[in-house]
Amino acid sequence: MLVAIDCGRSFVKVRTENRTFMFPSKVSGWRKRNYRQELEGDIELQYQGKNWFVGNLAEREGEFTRQAMQETKAVEETLLLALTGIHLSGASGTVDLVTGLPISNYTEKERESVRKLLEGHHEVTVNGQTKRFYVQRVYTTIEGGGAFFSAPRAGLVRIVDVGAKTTNYVTFKDKVFIDRESGTIPVGWETVRESNAREMADMIAAHVSKSWNSDDVVLLIGGVALHLEPYIQSHFRYAFAMSDPQTANVRGYYEVGRALITL
Repeated sequence: MLVAIDCGRSFVKVRTENRTFMFPSKVSGWRKRNYRQELEGDIELQYQGKNWFVGNLAEREGEFTRQAMQETKAVEETLLLALTGIHLSGASGTVDLVTGLPISNYTEKERESVRKLLEGHHEVTVNGQTKRFYVQRVYTTIEGGGAFFSAPRAGLVRIVDVGAKTTNYVTFKDKVFIDRESGTIPVGWETVRESNAREMADMIAAHVSKSWNSDDVVLLIGGVALHLEPYIQSHFRYAFAMSDPQTANVRGYYEVGRALITL
């Protein structure tokens, strides 16, 4: 089974052939609750003899709740969130997984570290239901660029992906990735002291305008795309948020996986 997962710093987005869903990228240690409220979306995870709260439940009831903000994605939080996503997707048996990395961190070392973290046999229990699956292959692509493949188009296309920790900017020309006009800005929506859409748009424009023009087509993705749209348009008149911008990356990841598997 093919599963695409975008382990964002704010939300985990999951895509399979039949469904797309998301949950908050929060993890905390498990603790006993004297009065249990079973709310929709609550996730209790058990893996390798340890228990965890994930997502909404981690936010509401967890102590020392954490949200991965490290430079690398080859960390325990990525493992726990990805395994939770695979379990919730309904996958079992053999799994091919597609995920993404920031452009600035898309190195052979990082790809190999993520692959080693996720590949292999896993036994995962979520809300009392145990599943066993084997992640046989892990494919990685670039964050932001993945969204292009959810709705590929000819000509020159720019993409801006504002995340919680970083902002990826991506260029495709006639469906070919242009590395020298793409990159990662080490600023995200949750790394600034006070989130301000106009200032964020101005910062992004100042950075990318070294090689981008005001009449370029710019696609906006991510959870704040619609919020940023009018401010980005003051710099790029043909900028607009993609349909369902928060899941654009993971939908593209899935298409990348489908293409790779059929090669």
